[in-house]
Amino acid sequence: MRRAVAALVVTAVAVVALASYRTHPPRRPPPQPPAAHARPTATPTPPPPGSRTARGPVITTPFSVIQVEATVHRGRLIGVRTVALTGDGPHTQALNARAEPILRREALRAGSAKIDVVSGATYTSESWIESLRSAMRAARG
Repeated sequence: MRRAVAALVVTAVAVVALASYRTHPPRRPPPQPPAAHARPTATPTPPPPGSRTARGPVITTPFSVIQVEATVHRGRLIGVRTVALTGDGPHTQALNARAEPILRREALRAGSAKIDVVSGATYTSESWIESLRSAMRAARG
């Protein structure tokens, strides 16, 4: 009986320890996104009159900090720029570098934030799309 109680206690402690274990410390967004992470705009020409540009919120994932800026004309996305895209290590930076151009291209092709995530970069994709959606809402007024 004593062995069973001891095994139960040890198991409970192990489960609590495993459930609360964090592989990365929580990320805090920078006070202002560094300019080194800015991406060029997707449209090299100036936006048409009547278009509006707004930034989405800084989105923090377990591995990255992401912020997107959107230019909207007549309710349709016509320009998108990644303002901040950091990674906590070489692997994350490589995933972000691969996913960001795909996300930008697909958003411009769709004219909205209704796009799929990039396989293998789910956190980056979901956060990038979330920031884009918010930026589009702000730009629409």
